[in-house]
Amino acid sequence: MVLVDQVTVTALGWLGALAVFGDPLGIAAIMTINVASGTVLWMLHRRRTTRAIAAVMFAVAVGFAVPLPAFWTGLITGPMAVLLGHVFVIPALAVVVALIPCELSTGRAAWTPREQKVAPVRAALERIALRWPTLLALLLTFGKIVDPDIAPAWVLVILGSEYLIIGAARKQFRNRRLLVVYVAGAVAYAALALASTFTEPGVAGVLIGVGWILHAVWDGLLYRANVVVWRWFAEACAVFDIVVGVSAIAAVVIATA
Repeated sequence: MVLVDQVTVTALGWLGALAVFGDPLGIAAIMTINVASGTVLWMLHRRRTTRAIAAVMFAVAVGFAVPLPAFWTGLITGPMAVLLGHVFVIPALAVVVALIPCELSTGRAAWTPREQKVAPVRAALERIALRWPTLLALLLTFGKIVDPDIAPAWVLVILGSEYLIIGAARKQFRNRRLLVVYVAGAVAYAALALASTFTEPGVAGVLIGVGWILHAVWDGLLYRANVVVWRWFAEACAVFDIVVGVSAIAAVVIATA
């Protein structure tokens, strides 16, 4: 919900409708949309039935709506209505789980032939849901997409050493040559961070952007080889790195235009 929220806030800003956040009813509607966006994709990924998805969405909407009559009658304040809405969502979902436990059980269910016939759009949404690491990365970097900026140079040090740390923790460096490669990568990114710190801002921005984009290539190689880090992590990082890198270069171009 927190990730999707930045998308909805930006969209409402473009539409000039940010005033909706001044009314608990508007906040309840936006919160329901935010929760629904992520939840529906996840449930499609887990191949839950249409009835289960509808029931969960209804429960979320009811949970946020329950405190509104008390607000409208003056019994509670607007902020209290919003807070209670988040609280009431939990028992509302618990009721749904109690009513249809089989359709919300753990594991990845198989779609029935009937579901596949009556809802062909589910197949397309399922393919989108399977790319959840990409969606997660795009949500995390949404701010940089709409408002490009340059990431701090020191982050390159973390970028170069993260796979060395993760790989060591996962005991992926039994091959000493592979370890040497990753140590060299960490040193190279530390040097790039140092160079970016002591150059003029425009050049530094380009160096930082190129560093992030090159790291996305690194991510892609790890994804294909399925080594050192988890594949979902490599996929998410590749998208994240490309957006941050392009954002940095775009910020330089905008500043010099």
